[in-house]
Amino acid sequence: MSINEIALYSFFFLILSWGSKRLPFIPLLCLLMGIVSGALGAKPDLETLQLTAKIALTFFLFVDGAKLHIPKILHYQSVRLPTIGILITLILGMGLVKIFFPLTLQEAFVVTLPLLALDGKVVPPAFSSLLPPRISQMLNVEGAFTGIFAFFILSLVHLPHPFHFFIGIFFPIIAGSVVGYICGLVGKTAQECGWAENHLFRGAFFLIPFAIFSFCDLFHANGFIGVIAAGLTFGHTTRSLCDSFFDLSRRQAPFLFYLLLIFFGGFSLHILPSALTITLIFFAIIFLAVVRFFAVFISFQKSGFQWKTLGYFTFFSPKGLIPIATTLLFTEYFSFPNESLMLSIVLTTTLFSLLIHSLFAYPVSMTYAGSIRHYPDAPEHLPTISLPM
Repeated sequence: MSINEIALYSFFFLILSWGSKRLPFIPLLCLLMGIVSGALGAKPDLETLQLTAKIALTFFLFVDGAKLHIPKILHYQSVRLPTIGILITLILGMGLVKIFFPLTLQEAFVVTLPLLALDGKVVPPAFSSLLPPRISQMLNVEGAFTGIFAFFILSLVHLPHPFHFFIGIFFPIIAGSVVGYICGLVGKTAQECGWAENHLFRGAFFLIPFAIFSFCDLFHANGFIGVIAAGLTFGHTTRSLCDSFFDLSRRQAPFLFYLLLIFFGGFSLHILPSALTITLIFFAIIFLAVVRFFAVFISFQKSGFQWKTLGYFTFFSPKGLIPIATTLLFTEYFSFPNESLMLSIVLTTTLFSLLIHSLFAYPVSMTYAGSIRHYPDAPEHLPTISLPM
């Protein structure tokens, strides 16, 4: 990456940080910034793209793991079990891929997996604050759950041989859990001794995901799985210390995601013109609207929620960090005969999801929030239990 490109991106982020409260379409602006810079000839090298994707994925997988507090998931099982929606999306998505494209069953499975992930980072906090607390909290839970689930299964598919399960999956789970537990015990001790409020001490915890990733990488294991395990363990061991992670992921860390969006926009511009077809566009629209609606409809059968809520959950299907990072790391994770077509499917569906959601997130959220206020006795307004987000 040249000095001019770094200066351009830095200036762009300065503008975003100054006007973030006035600009409701930041993800769209980042995508357009990437497309425009790509049209002007700027194209980050693959190593830069992959490094950015790894850093963002390492941090946000840890945060999503820390968010997934088991009591929180069990609380919402009586309303909606996210795994039902994931299963329906996976089955219908694979069927749709097989109908539209000449891919094998395994390739259809691999293509559909990253598209399961919902990403709350695409939605600025101003949008989610308009919603009833129960709806906002459920979206938060599902966003963390689907991303971790999709990437974990994707890692299983990537194993070249069943005998590699120990090094590829089991070892990172054990290593991540041990590191997360030890760091949690250190955090508890610090709280008892009064050190936990020290900013330097809290800042040191941000090294956890990158330390566990590097440790797993030394043994050629899947560091991302270790990061997820460390996040889950740390989040359950020392819940109160996770506030710093959550605050950073809401405030400064999204700029890392925005940088990834810019790279993704430029990457798309250089790949899609030669690969984009009517079939790809039609598949993306059907997957995002029809498949997503059936998954929401079936998983909300016993909730009593109104149709407008089902429609809002259908609309909330932005494919954010997981599919973008998977796209940029595609050559590392897959080796299939139809790899270029698989890449085009993931890239096109993700791009359409981000564009549509960025354009209409604000008006849809405003309309839904204003409409649901007229039904104060609806299940959407039931009180939520006090659970850390």
